[in-house]
Amino acid sequence: MRALGFLFAFVAVAPAARTQVAPPAVSVSFGIDTTITDIRDIVRLVRAYLAKPDSSARSRGLWSTATDFDRRIGDLTTEAYQGFPATIVSVASDGPGDSVYVVRVLYARADSTGRNISPLALQRLYSVREPGALFNFRLSGALPRLTRQWEQRTKGRVTFWYAPGQQPNPAKISQTSSFVDSVASLFQVPPPKHLDMYVGRSFEEVQRAIGLDFFPEASADRGRGGRAVFGGIVLAGNPAIGEGYVHEVAHAILGPTFPSRNRLFAEGIATWLGGSRGRTTQEMYARLHQIQLAHSSLTLAQVLNDDIPDAQAEETTEAFYATAAVVVDAVYRRAGITGLRALAQLSNDPKVLLSALPAQLGLTASDQSALDSWWRAQAARMSGKR
Repeated sequence: MRALGFLFAFVAVAPAARTQVAPPAVSVSFGIDTTITDIRDIVRLVRAYLAKPDSSARSRGLWSTATDFDRRIGDLTTEAYQGFPATIVSVASDGPGDSVYVVRVLYARADSTGRNISPLALQRLYSVREPGALFNFRLSGALPRLTRQWEQRTKGRVTFWYAPGQQPNPAKISQTSSFVDSVASLFQVPPPKHLDMYVGRSFEEVQRAIGLDFFPEASADRGRGGRAVFGGIVLAGNPAIGEGYVHEVAHAILGPTFPSRNRLFAEGIATWLGGSRGRTTQEMYARLHQIQLAHSSLTLAQVLNDDIPDAQAEETTEAFYATAAVVVDAVYRRAGITGLRALAQLSNDPKVLLSALPAQLGLTASDQSALDSWWRAQAARMSGKR
C-alpha cells in the first residue's frame, strides 16, 4: 500500500502539477536493426524526446502538430516518466507503407543482481514521417488511432466513446451531461469546453487506448477503475458504471479550474460529488462507519496514511475516500466554496493536514483524540446510524 501511495499521489493532483522525470538511460532491445535508416531515425527521435518528455517537444519539432489532437493534447502517457530506465523494445510499421511506425518502450528497474525486474509501464507511441522533421519523423499519440472505430455519442459538452462490445445508456448519458454544468455552477468555475469519456470493459482496455499497454493498477479497483487525464479526457473502465463514472468527471472539471495540493481534497471532492467505485456518496459514508465499527481503535491518522492494520487494499482506499468526503462536506457546510478553496491548498503531508483540520472544521479542541471523536461521530451521523 505504501508503494501504491506513490502512484496514487501522482494521479490525484491537478494535471498541471505533475512532474515528468526523464529516464536516466534509454537503451535499444535486441531485434531492432538500427542499420535500417528509418529505424535509426526513429530511435534517435525517441531518445531525443525522452531526454525531456514534456510539452516543449512541439516547439523542438519532435512531436507532430499535424492533427488537432496532437496540437492540443499530445502525449497522454506521462505516468511512464518517473525516472525508470527505458528500453525501446519494438519499432514496427503500422500497416502497409513506411509512413507510420508503432514504437513500444518498456520502463523498468532491476536489482543489483539483474534477476528481479520491477516494470512500471509499457508505452506505445507512434512515429509519423513528416517533411522537414529533424529526424524525418515526429511522434504522435495513440488515442485517435486506436479508437477511430469506436462508436460515439455526444450530448451537451460530453462525447462518449464506446469500446467494441459496450452499449450506450441514454439515461446515464443525460445524467453525466447535466452533472458537468451543475458542478461548474456550484463551484463558480467555467465549464469545460468539451469532455471525451472513453467507456471500456476494463481499465486495462481504456489505458491501452491512450498508449499504456501496461501500467500498474490499484488492487482496490479490481481492474474496473477510471481516471481523468489532462485535455478533458476521462477513462471509464467499469462497465457496470459506464457513462455514469462521474467521480472522474468531477476530477476533469475541477482539476484545471479548482487546483488542489492534497489528495484528501482531490478525492474527497470527487467522492462527495459523485460517489466512488459504484457506491453513492451516502453508501460511502455507510461503508466508512462499517469500517470504523470493525476497527474499534482505528484513527484518522491511520486512514490518512493508508495504514489501517490488517486491512486489504480495497478497504483502505474506501476508508480514505469516504473520510475525505466527510471532511469536504463538513468544510462546505461551515464555510462554503471559500472554505473548500482553503482546504484544497493545504499540504499533502498527513501530519500537516491533521494539524490544520481542526481549524478548517471549526473544532474548539485540536488534539488528536478530539479529531478522532468528531470523525467517528460524523461518519455515524452521515451514514444514518447514530
